[in-house]
Amino acid sequence: MPRKISRKGLINKLDRIFSEYIRKKNADNKGFVTCITSNKKYYYSEVDAGHFISRKEMSTRWHEDNVWPQSRYDNRYRYGKQYEYSLALEKKKPDLPKHLYNLSKKTVKYSISDLEEMVEKYKNLLEKENKRLYL
Repeated sequence: MPRKISRKGLINKLDRIFSEYIRKKNADNKGFVTCITSNKKYYYSEVDAGHFISRKEMSTRWHEDNVWPQSRYDNRYRYGKQYEYSLALEKKKPDLPKHLYNLSKKTVKYSISDLEEMVEKYKNLLEKENKRLYL
């Protein structure tokens, strides 16, 4: 019988799958993405899946509008360039930064089965992106 994965283990697994999905979903057919904050192009494997609202807010942690390809430098060393990030989101959808902020204030506690469902959902979506990108 396979060992049961812990809640923390599921969250880590979901983070990895979701991050890869976000980066590949936003990639062109050659695998290149545009950084949300600098507008520079990078190969999908060279960027982070940068969060506008911090990952510590569970209600927006895996919200696709909250997470976009972002250069590792901007994400890790420039605090996500949050102001530039908000301007880019506003261009994508008016009031999106405000909507995500309000959503982030809601308390969400995902059950083990919720997390398992999301892992499956994003595994399937990632598979489709891998086929699209011939990976």
